[in-house]
Amino acid sequence: MNLSAPYLEGKRIAFLGKLGAMTRKEAGQLAKQHGAVPVERWSNDVDLVVIGADEMPDEDLNAMLGDRFRDSIRSGKTTLVHEHELWVQLGVVEDPAHQQLYTPAMVAGLLKIRVSHVRRWHRMGLLHSTKIVHRLPYFDFEQVQCARRLMEWGAQGAKPGEIKRQLHEFGNRIENRSLLELDLVFDGRRILLRDHGKLLGAHGQLHLDFDLDASEPEEDTPSNHANIRSFQVHEPSHDDALLVGPRETSDLEPWSRDDMLHAAEELEDAGRIEEAIEWYRVILSKYGPHAEIAFQLAELLYRSGDVGAARERYYNAVEIDEDFVEARANLGCVLAELGQIDLAIAAFEGALARDDRYPDVHYHLARSLDEVGKSDQATRHWVRFLQLSPQSPWADEALERLGKL
Repeated sequence: MNLSAPYLEGKRIAFLGKLGAMTRKEAGQLAKQHGAVPVERWSNDVDLVVIGADEMPDEDLNAMLGDRFRDSIRSGKTTLVHEHELWVQLGVVEDPAHQQLYTPAMVAGLLKIRVSHVRRWHRMGLLHSTKIVHRLPYFDFEQVQCARRLMEWGAQGAKPGEIKRQLHEFGNRIENRSLLELDLVFDGRRILLRDHGKLLGAHGQLHLDFDLDASEPEEDTPSNHANIRSFQVHEPSHDDALLVGPRETSDLEPWSRDDMLHAAEELEDAGRIEEAIEWYRVILSKYGPHAEIAFQLAELLYRSGDVGAARERYYNAVEIDEDFVEARANLGCVLAELGQIDLAIAAFEGALARDDRYPDVHYHLARSLDEVGKSDQATRHWVRFLQLSPQSPWADEALERLGKL
């Protein structure tokens, strides 16, 4: 939508909730400068409603969004927009994509990849979170772009463990620098660094830098096949176990928990989900209850289609760590999928009781409340979601839902 000055000219504009960038009085003055007419009292002739990015008013939100106003939204006469969207268009702030924080689920939604990939990259230090709240990491837009680069390398055959190993070998050449700050090239087997016009390997070796003519097909040679093959696992001690899986207890004696986790993750990368599940179960059996391991096991059980077992492992993770908000959120999603909507709502509310600024949960809770006919309660969570995450891949759905309420 174009919210430039000509668009605002003569429009009646109202603000919903507390604004994050400025006071309502300042916002009204700015709107006037662009030809808009700020209104204090709502009516069905409001052209534009701006959803504030901070707090909602104490008044009953459902009463404020009365039937006539909803009809006006449905007809297209009144438009709902996020505060950030308005300020960006008017040049008050920079593109919100550079300011908003993204949860793992939101990053996965933007890139259309599994959430488990994002979580693993974060665990391995390939992605760096801006903050962590009750185990839940939040990423800025730069890290979303780093995730995109990791996704692209993965599509070419790179495994996360090998990416981490090769980046580590560059040492102080890339220390404390993000992937986006570096001119890195992946040739199908190794990561190379372009530095001062030279293409360098991890140990400083110089590589020839050339571009193939796109009009000339590559020769079908063994060397070209090697360039596109997947990375190989470099820990020899794991090879046999990855092939046959855990057998007798004595086989596990030399293995630390980190060794087992590595084996499980390598199997997951290889698409051998059932074997990875077995390894996570062995870890829990050998080392005892662990919230993060139970959570990862639940994720794989869900991917394998065993939704009931996944539900129990999410419950297990929450029992071990009651502040594990992502486990509570995923538990709610699984319960909703199983048709246990009331329990799902309780799980989502439990997550929000610990982190009210968790946008994904407001989104899923709003959907669940709509499903059981509690649209009055859902409205607040749709609006709160839009306040917290105006650039989410689900934002359009939230706006559409509000227009249909």
